[in-house]
Amino acid sequence: MEKNKVGINQLALMYLLAIAGGKFLNLPSILAKDVGHDSWLTLLFGFVFDAVCLTFLLWAIKLNQKKQLDLSTILDKTVSKVVSKIIMVLFFVIFIIRTNILLASCYKLFAVTFDVSTNWIVYALPIAAIGFLAVQLGFNSIARTSQLLFGIIFLAVLVLILSPVTQVEFTSLLPIGEAGFGKIVGTFFKRSFWFSDYLFIYFVFDSIKVKNNRVFLPILSAFAVGAVMTIAMNAIFVSLYGSLSQDIELALSKIGVYFVSNSSNGRWDWITLSVWLISVFLKIMVFIYCAYKCLEKLFEFKSAKLNVYAVIFITLTLMLPMFVSTDMLLSTVVAWGMIPFCIVQYLLPISMPFLTKLANSKLEKSV
Repeated sequence: MEKNKVGINQLALMYLLAIAGGKFLNLPSILAKDVGHDSWLTLLFGFVFDAVCLTFLLWAIKLNQKKQLDLSTILDKTVSKVVSKIIMVLFFVIFIIRTNILLASCYKLFAVTFDVSTNWIVYALPIAAIGFLAVQLGFNSIARTSQLLFGIIFLAVLVLILSPVTQVEFTSLLPIGEAGFGKIVGTFFKRSFWFSDYLFIYFVFDSIKVKNNRVFLPILSAFAVGAVMTIAMNAIFVSLYGSLSQDIELALSKIGVYFVSNSSNGRWDWITLSVWLISVFLKIMVFIYCAYKCLEKLFEFKSAKLNVYAVIFITLTLMLPMFVSTDMLLSTVVAWGMIPFCIVQYLLPISMPFLTKLANSKLEKSV
């Protein structure tokens, strides 16, 4: 299983790209519609909550270094196999819905920003194929790709975010907290589905290589940078577009309109935007990998080759945007599943150190 091994620094870089790859399109307009110019405060509160849960999850990783148990084994040994399978179902639904939302957002970005239209099947099938290739090659293949491309993606994001700073009137964010603390916090819980980008870590839980006992610093540092970048992007977006923010779905592409050289040299931001999109597709690869692993644990199939039925089923789920819009997914599946989703997003990571310690103890007693 060496092909699935991933270093803690690789994990940190992937996590940073996952944050940058998931919250720069639809979420800013959704939050602007909910709480106006205070949307950055909702992000701030959400990231604080994520930081707490992430710290517990990293603690569990540290406790798991001796036995290197996977998530399924830990759950089977502690909360029972039935509960373990229910949790895997929840994970699967989360990963598939998130994948579909990201795919639909990119599809719209190509059509609206780049003026490129294509059939959904022709668009989605190659992406799915690359995702399944990543499953076959192992998680380390995604990690190494992320590590290789990290520098250019990170630079592209910085350029996109910082280029319009001189034209931003941050006074438009005043008064701070105008929407009311209760509504700001309530909006986070309402939109909590968009957070918890650390979920993929569960599916490499038994494959993380830790050197010199360094677990917390690399990943928490990456998380802090990703959180600051996301909040800054949101604040700049709302400052630039004001009350129009709620009607603009593709936030980062519209920030690029203010790129310093656009007026005289055309849309030069398209280059940096295209580079940034790599992080979105890397995140999609990660989600497809995790969705496949959920089915692997649910139906207990193990093989050196991909399971054909799992591949077909996941591919069919990626056709969902042909029949259901993103808004419909958010108002139905996500809205109805908010509480169950929060169990795996927030309750599970806080419980992981205790579950990991208990599972390790049970295995030691059984030897």
